[in-house]
Formats: sequence, C-alpha cells, structure tokens
Amino acid sequence: MSKIFCIALAVCAVGSAAAQTTARPDPADPKAAVPLRTYESAFKDYRPYADPDVARWRQSNEEMGRLGGHVGHVPRETGATAKPGAKQPAPASHGGHK
Repeated sequence: MSKIFCIALAVCAVGSAAAQTTARPDPADPKAAVPLRTYESAFKDYRPYADPDVARWRQSNEEMGRLGGHVGHVPRETGATAKPGAKQPAPASHGGHK
C-alpha cells in the first residue's frame, strides 16, 4: 500500500513540475518582446440620439376611438349579452382564481 502511495505521489510531483509555465520576461527589461496593442476607441460604434417620429395627434385619437381603448388597455370582446361594467368570469387559464 505504501509503495502505491509513493508512486502516486511521485507521479503528481512530476505532473506538477511539467505544468509549470516558462519564465516570463522581466517587465523592467526594455528589450523584452511584448505583443502589440491596437487602439480601439470606445466611441467607434456611437450613434447620436435622434428623436423618434411623432404621430399626429388626430390620427392617434381616431385610432384609439376605433379600438375602443388605449394601447395595452383595449377591452376584450365579451359578446352581445355582456352588460357594460358587469363583472366577467375569470378566463379558464387562471383556473378560477380571483
């Protein structure tokens, strides 16, 4: 058992020695080779702000009148028997939760 342990320890030591990196050049050495870096501006993909196109108010009002509500708050079609302001049953997807 101790012989296997010694062999395993020797294999680990050899493996860690082989994994060592090569010596890096001295940063104070002016003749040391360094990779070239290219300058890339942080503003290279900059696009100036532009105001979005504004819809004409009359067209917007006519569309909301046609839809019967505001964007995101368009009432659902409830059928001919539904009374305005009457509480509608919860949709089946909610499982009857109120």
